[in-house]
Amino acid sequence: MTSWKFYDDNAERLFNDYVSLSFYDIFQDVAVFFSNSINTVLDVGSGSGRDAAALADMGFYVTAVEPSERMRTLASSRYKSEKISWVNDSLPLLREVLKNQQTFDLILISAVWMHLSVQERIESLKNLRTLLTPGGHIIITLRLGPEEPDRKIKIINTEELLENASMFGLTVAYVSEIKDDSFNRAQIKWQKVVLTKPIM
Repeated sequence: MTSWKFYDDNAERLFNDYVSLSFYDIFQDVAVFFSNSINTVLDVGSGSGRDAAALADMGFYVTAVEPSERMRTLASSRYKSEKISWVNDSLPLLREVLKNQQTFDLILISAVWMHLSVQERIESLKNLRTLLTPGGHIIITLRLGPEEPDRKIKIINTEELLENASMFGLTVAYVSEIKDDSFNRAQIKWQKVVLTKPIM
């Protein structure tokens, strides 16, 4: 079973949950990275499309990657913007995105990392680095909490991400405080990491 089968099976409920949260509330601590110098954004695991829509409203051209067909359909129906391209693809390979040989000024990966195995997380960083413009940033939100096998959710930690990022020459621009879950789930916390690809 793929990690996105759960999202296909529960798309309407999850869609409504996700759009009930404000992009600006969630990402206010990393707002400095949404600068005017950005033109292209890759939103990996775009889900409800909430974040892609907010980024498009800022004037960015967004490639929104979502493997769940049902979620992608709901998102593209709600958020109709010429600045958003909806793509059926997923980490770690991102085959469709890599085919275009495009790079992005900003890559957003929100609530995705916990669905990947250890090896997939390493492979993801390799491909994400390839897709990132020199000087660009990757914003990753990490779910810190227990495993949920039915949702293909694994236990992850911030230290592993930082160590793996250094293997690919990505520098750490920001690590947030650990914050409570927006849906008040007691065992789940969240943390953001911002990685930068140096200008060579």
